[in-house]
Amino acid sequence: MTPSRSAPSVHATDTGRGAPALVFVHGFSCSHADWAPQVQTLSATHRCIAIDLPGHGRSAAPAEPGIAALGAAVNATLDALDVHDAVLVGHSMGCRVISEAFDRSRGRVRGLVYVDGSFIEGEPAAIVAATEAKIDALGIEAFLAGLYRDFHVEATPRAVRDAVDARAGDIDRAFARRLVVDMVRWNSTRARTVLRTIDVPVLAIQSTLFDTELNRVPVQAGELTPFSRAVLETVPRARIETIACGHFTMLEAPQETNALIERFVRLGLVGPPGVEPGTNGL
Repeated sequence: MTPSRSAPSVHATDTGRGAPALVFVHGFSCSHADWAPQVQTLSATHRCIAIDLPGHGRSAAPAEPGIAALGAAVNATLDALDVHDAVLVGHSMGCRVISEAFDRSRGRVRGLVYVDGSFIEGEPAAIVAATEAKIDALGIEAFLAGLYRDFHVEATPRAVRDAVDARAGDIDRAFARRLVVDMVRWNSTRARTVLRTIDVPVLAIQSTLFDTELNRVPVQAGELTPFSRAVLETVPRARIETIACGHFTMLEAPQETNALIERFVRLGLVGPPGVEPGTNGL
C-alpha cells in the first residue's frame, strides 16, 4: 500500500495489481477508510486506489470547495499514479464526484459504479438559497448533526453507526458549508446533463431512500429511487441492483457489495477504454 506519488495535497492508497484499476471515492465528510472491505477483497485481482478527497481525511482542502474541484483532484491523482484504465466507484457525494471526474477525463474510464447515490433537482438559485437559509437558521453544527442522523436507518449496525459518527468533527466547518451549497448547486445544474452523456456501462447499487416523512429507509427489491430512476432512464447501459440496508452499503453489506462490483467488472465491461462494448446484458 503506497500513497499518491506526485499529488502531495491528495492522499490515496494504492493496493494490488490488475486492470482495470478500481478507484474508490468516498462521500461527504468521510474518508478512503470507508472502502477498506472492498480494497481488502478486490485487491486480490485488481489494482485498488482509495482516495481522500480534498478537505477530507489526510488531504488538504482545495482553494475553491466544490464538486468540480473534487473531480479534478481525482483525475490529478490518477494522472500522478499513471492510471489509464479504470472503473470509478463512488458513494453518496462521491457519485457526483466520479460523474464530474468522468466528464473531465473520459478516455481512461471503463465503467462507473454508483453506491447509494441521490438526486436533487430544482431551480438552481432557489435550491441554493433554501440550502443556505437552512444552514444559517440551524447553525452548521446542528445542520451537520441532522445530516449524520440521516445517514443511518433503524437497522444500521452499531459498529457502523459509531465508526461513521466518530468522523463528524473531522471536517472544517467553513469548508463543509461551502461544499454542501456547491453540491446542491451541482445537482440542479450538472447532474442530469452529465448522466445524458455517459457512454460506458454503469452499475447503480441502491440501498436507501427517504420516505414521505423524510426518514431514510431501506429500499425494497425492484424499488427505484429518484437517483436510480434517473440513471435507468438516462444512461443507455445501466444496471440497477438493490441491497436493502443503511446508507453506507459498502460497510453494512461488504460481501454483497464486493460481489456486485466484481461481477460488473468481470461481465459488464468489454474492451479497454475508448472501445465500444458489445452487447453485455446491462
